[in-house]
Amino acid sequence: MNKKTLLVSGLVLLLISCVLITGCTNNSSTTNTTTQITSVPGSPKYVTGDIVRNPAYETAWLILGYNSSTDSYKRAQIYPNADGSWGYRTNSNTDTVTRTVFEKTNTEKITNKPLSSIVIRRPTTVATTSATLTTSTTGNTTTTTTTTTTSPTGKPTFKKIVPDEGNAGTAISVTALTGTNFQTGATVTLMKADNQNITATNVNVQSSTLITCTFTPPSNITAGAWDVVITNPDGQYVIYAAIFSIHTSLNPVDTTPSSDSQGITSISPTFTYGNDVTGGMTIIGTNFLTGINVKLTKSTKPDILPRDCQLESSTKIICFFTIPKGSLGKWSVVATNTDGSVRTLQDGFDVRFN
Repeated sequence: MNKKTLLVSGLVLLLISCVLITGCTNNSSTTNTTTQITSVPGSPKYVTGDIVRNPAYETAWLILGYNSSTDSYKRAQIYPNADGSWGYRTNSNTDTVTRTVFEKTNTEKITNKPLSSIVIRRPTTVATTSATLTTSTTGNTTTTTTTTTTSPTGKPTFKKIVPDEGNAGTAISVTALTGTNFQTGATVTLMKADNQNITATNVNVQSSTLITCTFTPPSNITAGAWDVVITNPDGQYVIYAAIFSIHTSLNPVDTTPSSDSQGITSISPTFTYGNDVTGGMTIIGTNFLTGINVKLTKSTKPDILPRDCQLESSTKIICFFTIPKGSLGKWSVVATNTDGSVRTLQDGFDVRFN
């Protein structure tokens, strides 16, 4: 056998070996490869269309989108339909919240809905009917009487309010607020531009045409004509403009916050080095009411309002603040109840760097 034949034979053997090795490698790879999907730490928990909420509250949030560059959700409030399904929005308002902050308190996913299926409307009105059975027996005769009461479902109307005036700093008993279509659970509010609302207490819906209640305007409230707003539980309301007059307090008091705590006993954390209060600010105090407004104040700066605030109980509030640039120094924490009472922690929060 000459050298040329040996060379060709060697090349053939080498080629066969490469083919066999390649085949074995491919078969091994195909047999052992599996796909496993794992969650990435810090990735968003919710997607567009998810309806989620804090389990302690009835209302929920609709996720409109997620921004990876800011790690934040765009969201809107959403409400259940009359049949319990979700849902609808009452306006087109939206806001943005940091993902970690939102997911910390809103832990319950209810469902997912296409955004195109969510409408914006006023709450629907639902007629509710209750029946009372009264049975009486005389001798051998039994008589059963059925009394049926149907709640009004139309929009409430306003006729008059008695009295239609009162003094700031004094409880004003309204003996006759008359109109039509008042529902049990209705609220009554006084409103005036650039002023906090005055929500009535002791509201008694005596009938679909008569309400009694009490207004207690703060002594430092703006005097003048105020609007009366009556809102039924189904969301329908009526506004009668400039019908109620509030006069200047007969005994004005100094409402300037003192250096001591007034109803706020502590906050946590008490300072920040950045532009966010990580995990939210927990405020502990007394007599916090539904609808309470919280803000950070400093005499030389505009007020800082929370992007989200949750009333946990009458003694605990959790608020989430975004601190603007140039906000160094001590800030007072001020919580204003709907009845006008104010809780203040003077210079209680320190922005140390931002």
